[in-house]
Amino acid sequence: MRDELLYFGKQIVSHKSEIAQGVIRYQEQNFSEQLTLSGLKMEEVTEWRMQLIEILGQSLYEDKVESSRRVKEWTDKVGKVALEYELPLNESLKTLSGFRTAIWDIFNEQLNDNQISASLMLQVNKEINPILDEIAYLLNEVFRTEQNDQIALIHTAMDELSAPVVPIAEKIAILPLIGEIDTHRASAIMETALKKTSDLQLDYLFIDISGVAIMDTMVSHNIYQIINALKMMGVQSVLTGIRPEVAHTLGNLGITFEDLKTSASLKKALEDIGFTQYEVVLSV
Repeated sequence: MRDELLYFGKQIVSHKSEIAQGVIRYQEQNFSEQLTLSGLKMEEVTEWRMQLIEILGQSLYEDKVESSRRVKEWTDKVGKVALEYELPLNESLKTLSGFRTAIWDIFNEQLNDNQISASLMLQVNKEINPILDEIAYLLNEVFRTEQNDQIALIHTAMDELSAPVVPIAEKIAILPLIGEIDTHRASAIMETALKKTSDLQLDYLFIDISGVAIMDTMVSHNIYQIINALKMMGVQSVLTGIRPEVAHTLGNLGITFEDLKTSASLKKALEDIGFTQYEVVLSV
């Protein structure tokens, strides 16, 4: 059986160009059109397919560890190209089944003449099918990792937008908070506030909470933690925009900001440190 697998594997490798062309016949028309529209050169696609066919053929007689290494290397490379050219994962996976059929096509004559035993066919499939299944899994992992990275980038962008530190003068900035503040968002606000404060070398950061929907014990604690962290960096934080109804709710909850500097409005807080509005004269 070993000699037969060696012969079969070398036949696959020597016919890799023919098999690669055969794969094209079995891929769906929709995927063929997507490949054309993607801008990928068919010569490159064919070359990658021949590389895979060579891996499949050599897997019948070479070291399994080396075969697995080459499969991983090939999948990483082709997966990144598929992502770059926005080729759909489902269509890419469907095409893998075409390799199985295209490989057996080159042995049609021998199959018809019963020159290939059923036991050899079974053994070849037992060697090749798991590799194609592994490639499908690895391709899915490449796409999943990219998707997770994109989601992480979106979350990062959203977190930064949810805590915009706006510089209004040298060493002075405003952090307007709007909407609900849960534990995740509070953590994102602290991270962004600390980073921006350091980048801008701020002395004052005015945190305006006039747009915060709900102020309860948890939200108050989160804001206190943010201000305390800024204090440790030497930044004077001023809490502004405490609405009357919010002040009343906090009073009922027994929450106070006695050790924190507060102001009824952002305008008043800025005036307290000597910051006043000025006109910008535009040249005509």
